[in-house]
Amino acid sequence: MPNFGINHESGALKRVMVHHPGKELGLANADPVAHHFDQPVDIKRFISDHQELVDALQEAGVETLLVRDLLADNKEALEQTYRAPNLVFVRDSSTMTNNGALLFRMGLPSRRVETPVIKAAHEANGVPVALEMKAPDSFEGGGFALLEGRTAAAGLCDRSTQGALDQMGDYLLDSKLVDLWVQLNMPEGIVHIDGEFCELPGKVALIHPEVMETVPAIFRTRKERWEGSFTEWLREENWDILEITDQECFDMAANFLTVDKDLAFHYTGNPRVMQECKMRGIDVVQIPGEELRKGMGGIHCMTCPVLRV
Repeated sequence: MPNFGINHESGALKRVMVHHPGKELGLANADPVAHHFDQPVDIKRFISDHQELVDALQEAGVETLLVRDLLADNKEALEQTYRAPNLVFVRDSSTMTNNGALLFRMGLPSRRVETPVIKAAHEANGVPVALEMKAPDSFEGGGFALLEGRTAAAGLCDRSTQGALDQMGDYLLDSKLVDLWVQLNMPEGIVHIDGEFCELPGKVALIHPEVMETVPAIFRTRKERWEGSFTEWLREENWDILEITDQECFDMAANFLTVDKDLAFHYTGNPRVMQECKMRGIDVVQIPGEELRKGMGGIHCMTCPVLRV
């Protein structure tokens, strides 16, 4: 079995990287606004609920790599983890491909300390860097999705630049990692696409139609470029569309982590969406989210898949 690699978001998850938080959460409590937390957290409960996520991943047979364990021999990077309260949302600083990791220069200046830490963690795990984004461009991993059918989608959002999307699209197409690149021009105020859309097992597309039905999309192959509707494209490609309401979107209903062909992880809540998943043969392990979501992220945000098969 390879050490790393991902074809699409709903492949069976074999290896994942997470950052189990610690005393750095005190920095977020001291100034939640500066660290982009919704409000101060109960640190003990936040850590305990995150441990429940780690335990559930391991119980599902997923090899779970902890950032601090990977950095045990790198004192400088290890110390930096204690100055980065948002590092728990490990999705945003990188994403995995079959060529290695794409490393992002994050849109929020206060979070840019995270990328060197995650670069060191990938290197310690034997994962090469396929692409490393440099100034002035910026992008965050919550804005990216590898889909079935050798397709990648990325959002031009509040925390990304056009240059970043062009760089990623060119790389993925030229490297023949994907055959279709889709740029989603998200409305102002949208931070990442994983709050509005996700892929679930069985070619299910969970979407927030209030946003996604109106988003202009630019499609690119190695030979062609055209504009259109992402949701219309999904329907033309026979995706099963699962729509969520504004309230469900607010409750992070789009922030799933697929673990296997019939298994996904999410926070507690959103009972209608969970029932829709069950009707499609998808069991959902629900992690307590009341405390964790105060950091303005979900299960998808807190996981960096390293290997899917």
